[in-house]
Amino acid sequence: MSSKLKNILETAYTLCDNLERTDIWDKSHTSKAREIFRGELFHFLLYLSFADAKITAKESQFIENNLGYKYSVKEMREYAIANRVYGPEFTGKIPYCFKTFVKADNSLGQVKETSKLILQVYSLLGQEYIACDGEGNSESFSLNLFCDNLQDYIDKTFVDAANMSFGGLSEKENNIAKPNAFTPDFSDINTIREENAEKIQQTEEEKEPEKTLDELLNELNTLIGLEKVKEDVKSLINLVKIRNIRKERGMDSPDMSLHMVFSGNPGTGKTTIARLLAQIYKAMGLLSKGHLVEVDRSGLVGGYVGQTALKVQEVVNKALGGVLFIDEAYSLTVNRGATDYGFEAVDTLLKYMEDNRDDLIVIVAGYPAPMEEFLNSNPGLKSRFNKYLFFEDYTPEELIGILKLNAKKDDLVLSEEAEKFAKEFFTKRCENRPANYANGRDVRNFFEKALINQANRLAELETLNDEQLTTLEIEDFNTILL
Repeated sequence: MSSKLKNILETAYTLCDNLERTDIWDKSHTSKAREIFRGELFHFLLYLSFADAKITAKESQFIENNLGYKYSVKEMREYAIANRVYGPEFTGKIPYCFKTFVKADNSLGQVKETSKLILQVYSLLGQEYIACDGEGNSESFSLNLFCDNLQDYIDKTFVDAANMSFGGLSEKENNIAKPNAFTPDFSDINTIREENAEKIQQTEEEKEPEKTLDELLNELNTLIGLEKVKEDVKSLINLVKIRNIRKERGMDSPDMSLHMVFSGNPGTGKTTIARLLAQIYKAMGLLSKGHLVEVDRSGLVGGYVGQTALKVQEVVNKALGGVLFIDEAYSLTVNRGATDYGFEAVDTLLKYMEDNRDDLIVIVAGYPAPMEEFLNSNPGLKSRFNKYLFFEDYTPEELIGILKLNAKKDDLVLSEEAEKFAKEFFTKRCENRPANYANGRDVRNFFEKALINQANRLAELETLNDEQLTTLEIEDFNTILL
């Protein structure tokens, strides 16, 4: 993708985010505006491919590189046919996001600035798509036809608006007749484009040096609690180590599935361990990037036919080379019906897990009992997720350790009386904890309320010393209710 197209595309995505916060946007949509816009661009490129009755491997690669949708040539063809993304019928359609941007411009009485930019996205994207394999006279004709249709829609909309005869009304009537303005304003598009251009021109931000395996293991060991989980993680690491040694010596190494199930109550460190595992496996050469992508049902399941597969593909593309962490995974299979696409998300995910098994680890997480039901919902799940890590609730002592750690990170300490109160507080919480106790999150909420109480207490004092600013006292705790 050229820097010009990348800049204008990023600007369009930013405008999509702005559009979503306005009254013009239909709030009933379950998908983000930029997701819908990206999907419409994907359909547009498929339409161009069908203009010469073929889809090439280079076009498939272009779509993956620039829009993030990874489809084989065969899958693209099948998708286009299933969704009727071709021919004169598609040419005459005005994409939803484009119509909404035109409506936004019209309501502000602007000179079609946003509409022009979105039209430019289609034009530039189409030109680069056609050029990617050096073919496409028919595609160029279809591109011009499509863009001309969008331009006609802009012109007609603004001509119709101009013919509403606002000028012939009284000032009071004129104000009533005009569409209401809304925020945020789209007028400063140039500023957005300049900001995106600066981001594109900058080299990738300097990253912190990658941690060594020993450093990561030390970080694992210093985590509060999670003793059984630590043991299980170390066993997994040892298994991988021995497997690698066998491979280096030319011995057979059985295939390993490193996809995992994390079960336990909220706030027990599941995401923290998943992030560490991603880095550990990167340090061991099992993953190429070692990052973590966290997602839940809303990030995988669409609201209409064809959208779910695209959403799953986009998430998988982001996670390749690292760990895909799916929280509350059982929510994907709680409903089965014609209007719920959770099971489709699972089926699609299983396929991509198989296709990318050498550079992707998937971790599904949630409460113990529902996770067991989730694994039984699809025959392919249990065979791929055969490693289980159970995260126990923290003890009162461990919760106090987490509280003191949170305080230390903010240059704070607990007074002796405050620490004693906190120990008694969390001992009682653990004795009467509900089934789905929030553990570390409970501590975080407790700590944040104490900070507010401390701020209110100190604000009444005329002078403050360093000790007062850095100490949480018992009065900051004893009014907290969770």
